[in-house]
Amino acid sequence: MQKIIFISIIIFLTSACNTSQEKKVEASKTDQATTNSQDKKLVEQIFYNVPSPLEMAQMTRDAGMQFNSELTNPTENKQYYIDQTTQALNLGVYGADLSYARIFDQVQEAVNFLAVIRELTESLQIPQDKEKFALDKLEKHINNRDTLLHIITEIYSDMDIYLKENNRGIVAAMIITGGWIEGNYLALQSMNKEKPNEKVLRRVAEQKLSLASLIELIKPHVRTNHKSGQILADLEELYVIYEDVTIETKNSGIETDSGKGKTTIKGNTRVEIDQETLQSIQSFINDLRKDITNP
Repeated sequence: MQKIIFISIIIFLTSACNTSQEKKVEASKTDQATTNSQDKKLVEQIFYNVPSPLEMAQMTRDAGMQFNSELTNPTENKQYYIDQTTQALNLGVYGADLSYARIFDQVQEAVNFLAVIRELTESLQIPQDKEKFALDKLEKHINNRDTLLHIITEIYSDMDIYLKENNRGIVAAMIITGGWIEGNYLALQSMNKEKPNEKVLRRVAEQKLSLASLIELIKPHVRTNHKSGQILADLEELYVIYEDVTIETKNSGIETDSGKGKTTIKGNTRVEIDQETLQSIQSFINDLRKDITNP
């Protein structure tokens, strides 16, 4: 807040000859640019902290499983999503499903999800121009799984900014939320439930951090007595379960490479999660995912 006030004062001093209305417009633009930049970083942080499709693929292989189309949200469900909140939530869901399908070389499945994403984007009246969202990029790189996740993250981040600039923050919040829920649902369903390996447990536990970021991101945009308000309440209830997860990071030293001009802070992160907490998280996310995807 202090930073925003300081920027507004500078604008005032350097444009004293302008009308008061012009100064208000400039201050508003600066505040909006600052907010957009902060939100963009938060969105990227959320998406990159959720287990990536590549990680999910490794988790699935570690659990001795293959691609399971029954885990994804059927594309025919799209016709039942009438209200904007449900459409936005499932736009996020299908984005995660698209990544999941493509990483297992299920190209036709990925194409089907892309078609639904386009339809939901149109239903939500989100422009698909090349400069902003470039959904065409997904089609262009549908056969290049190495860049697909980055493109999806970029597109959803741009959608988030566009919607907030146009006073549709609640739609943006639900898109991001749907993607987070589905990404974690797929990761949890892909692991060996009897003997989850260390990597799976660690990535599930680390979602405590991304969940906190997600709640912070969407809280200003949800409304009470509205479906979005219930979603926020559910996420906050889920975070209470995550409180039993312990994440501690300890720095073990700093190395500086003067030749490369690079400084590296080394550290170890200790993550603890017990079986009961893991089962509670899985059960809660399963129920939450069912609530938003079931017709």
